[in-house]
Order: sequence, then structure tokens, then C-alpha cells
Amino acid sequence: MSKTGNVIERRGNKVVKKFASRINFVKESNIYEKLKGSGLAPEMYGALDGEIELEYVEGPNFYQNYLAAGTDPAAQVKCFEDFYRWYMKYREITNIGIGDMDFEDFIALDTGLKAIDFEHCKPCSMEEDIAYLACLIAMYPHGYTTAGMESAKLFVCVGSSCMNWQADTLSRVTPLAAERVEKQLGLRRNVGMAHYLAAYFSTTGVVLAGGKSSRMKQDKKQMMVDGKTMLEASANLIGFMPKRIISAAAGEEISFPGFETVNDSYTDRGPMEGIVSCLKSSNQPWTLFLTCDMPLLTEKLLRLFLSYPKDEADAFMFTAGGKRQTFPLLLRTENASRAMQDAVDNNEYAVQLAIERRLKIKTINAEDFGDFVPNMLWNINTPEDYEKITK
Repeated sequence: MSKTGNVIERRGNKVVKKFASRINFVKESNIYEKLKGSGLAPEMYGALDGEIELEYVEGPNFYQNYLAAGTDPAAQVKCFEDFYRWYMKYREITNIGIGDMDFEDFIALDTGLKAIDFEHCKPCSMEEDIAYLACLIAMYPHGYTTAGMESAKLFVCVGSSCMNWQADTLSRVTPLAAERVEKQLGLRRNVGMAHYLAAYFSTTGVVLAGGKSSRMKQDKKQMMVDGKTMLEASANLIGFMPKRIISAAAGEEISFPGFETVNDSYTDRGPMEGIVSCLKSSNQPWTLFLTCDMPLLTEKLLRLFLSYPKDEADAFMFTAGGKRQTFPLLLRTENASRAMQDAVDNNEYAVQLAIERRLKIKTINAEDFGDFVPNMLWNINTPEDYEKITK
């Protein structure tokens, strides 16, 4: 007996599925018919009187393969690429969503995935499907975990490179998908986490690394803190965003795995030049700017920063000690691109002042975060700063 009350019985190299619901029988048999010969599902040999007869397919399910991948990103990417290959073909053939299908409904074979349960498929957008599955990964089986959230981010990151979904739609439907999964798994509602995932899924991440390091007297982005360069520390915080950029000085060569390098067109404009250039290169509704000299910024503090609902504000900034902090900086890409270009056109290169004059700002008090200490938002500019955090 299946979880939906259907009776499933194996008969040699065939499987017979008897449906408890006539409607579900019709829905599933129709989809199997559409998928005939596609390799995306077991072959259907017959459908009559509430029963369908299927090819028997044996193998691990997708979720077992995903668990076997552990926390190895390369192995997880392989699993997720297999899913997206299946999903793109499926949508092309059926033009219908997968509904409540989960990763245990996919058999993983050397030739690709085969799905085995279609009775709850329904018309919906691909963004709704992807948001639901991403939230399942983040929470399954017992609630949000750090590993689950990182895998959910990677799942969306892989998909964004091969599918043409609307990022703003994905962001809008993610909190609804999270609520659906929380109910399904019997979990307590976590609105902040849902908004964090929604923001992460629809944001270009930028590390501003084009400074001259004149006060440090050496290239500070390559200086080590806790076993990582300062550039790596910032890049790791945005490593699975759908688009990732390193902002470099004019003529500078920086290569960082998984990141595009965008060079300044001009010198002596400070971070404003990198902000303007990267806003133009961003393909997401939001663009997050970090600097390469904030190695003590934590993932938890950044999560707080991104977890606020995206209302009508165009710029999000922290306050600490009663003062606005320029970075991290979250900008609504389209509006900010026009505003910051206008500032540059008027020879205004002070980032905060340009934002204050042209954009609606929402400030978030960093001290509301229980584990906050001021050095999390420090810029490491001088040898004395560096000595403070490494001694």
C-alpha cells in the first residue's frame, strides 16, 4: 500500500499499480502516455479500469544518491545536473508541473533519471516546482540545517545556469513553497529563513576587490585570516548565488573559480566604479556587494541581513553604533543601476551619499543579532587592523 492508498504490486519484470482515486488514475496514465519512449519514466504497457501496468525499474532513488554525495559540492552538482536534464525534457513534453513529487520519486540509472509517480502533477510554473524542491532540500527530513541550506542554494545555482526561469518570480514563490514544505514535514513556521532563501536565490553576489591597498602597503585581498585569504572569506559567503562577480581594478587579472571578473573602466573612483560596473553585469533583481577586506563577516550575520522582506526599499544597509555601514550593501539592481550611474555622471563618488540622495533606504540594526560584535563589520585597511584580528 502506498502513501496515497494505491496498491502497488510487482509481477516479474512488471509493476501493477491500482489507484484508490479514479481521477489520479486518469492523470497519471495520461502523463505516462505523453512520456512514452522518452526515457523519462518506466514504459507503460497498459491502463484499464483504474490500473496501470508498468515496466519494472530497479535502482537507487535520487535522494539516496544525493545523500551519498555528502557535502562534496562536485558530487552534488552531478546529482542536480541529472535532475535538471530530466526536468527540462519533462516540461518540454508535458508542459505541466511536478506537484508534490519529491526526490524519492526518481530512480537514478546510468542512463539518467526515471520518475515513477505522477498522480499529483498539476499546472504550475517551473519557478514553483524549483522553489518547492529547493525548500525540500533545505529542510528534509527534520528541518532547516546548515548543510541542507547550502545544498538548496547549490541546487538553485546549478539550475540557474541551464534554465530560463524568472528570478523575481522564484523569489516571490519561495516563501510560499517553504510554508508548504514546513506543513508537509510538520515543522514550525520560519518566515525569516524562507525570506533568506528567497533573497539568496534572486541575488547577484559581488566582491569588491579593486582597491589599491595603499594603507596596507601590500595586496590585502591575498592576506590570510584563519587559513583563508580575505578574498576567499568574502567569496565563500556568496559562493552559490545564481551569479557571482569579482570586481577588479582596471587592467587587473583576478581569477576565482565560479566567479566572473568585471574590471573597472576608470581608476580613482573608489568602490563606486565597481558598483556601477557590476550593477550593469548583474542579471538578478538584487545585487549584494561585499568587500574583500571584511574577513570577520559571518554567514549568520549575512543571513540576518538578507532575511528581511523586500518591501519598497531600493537599498539595504546595516547600522551599528548608531551609524550606517556602507557594506554589506544590497541594492535593487534596476533602480540602483540608474541612480549610481547618475551619481558618477555628476562626479559623485561617495557611495553612502549617492544612495541617500537617490534611493529609498532600509536600515537593519546589526546589534539585533544576538551574537554580534563590532569587528564583524570591520574593514581591514592597515597593518594595525590586521594585527588586531590575527594576534
